[in-house]
Amino acid sequence: MTRGPAVRTGLALCAAALAAGCSSLLAPAAEAPLAIAMLDTLPQDIPRASCRAPLVRVERPESRPAYDTTRMAYTQQPHQIAYFSSNEWAERPAQMLHPLLVRALEATGCIRVIVPPDGGPASYILRTEVIELTQDFSEEPPKARLALRVRWLDAVSGNLLATREIAQREPMRQKTPGAGVQAANEASAKVLRDVARFALDMAGAH
Repeated sequence: MTRGPAVRTGLALCAAALAAGCSSLLAPAAEAPLAIAMLDTLPQDIPRASCRAPLVRVERPESRPAYDTTRMAYTQQPHQIAYFSSNEWAERPAQMLHPLLVRALEATGCIRVIVPPDGGPASYILRTEVIELTQDFSEEPPKARLALRVRWLDAVSGNLLATREIAQREPMRQKTPGAGVQAANEASAKVLRDVARFALDMAGAH
């Protein structure tokens, strides 16, 4: 049987519609825009004291390899770590924390700070290491966890005078990366406050 022009046109339109439908199914899903976040919060309750204002060289923080990246880490079960695909830090956590450490120590009113590569007759060296910065969804409510290892050294001899691990766990208001960033900033402010208190103790403030 010979199909007329109208039938052939209808079949062609159906084929085109099916092709368009298939192509839309095969097309990759649009990716969510990348959200870039900062650690930029200073504590409101920085401890202050009077002392002889020793000169302290605040070295750039080191970091464990898992956190030496702009990728934002999270965990859903113990002993495992993953990274968000659409959320990142603007800089590596250690890079963001360094200027905050400097400002927190200067705000104590007791400590003068120099930053490498600047030289100068420093009395002490403050070294820090990021040992954890994770959004933990394995518990309820989820928490942002930040931990630093802090070392206080004699600048002349290089001898280690004290070391301390300072950590905070801050509850997240929602189960979202954005809420985790907010909680991480709250945790970092408390960690910075505790580092400043540790430095004052080591500087002999009163």
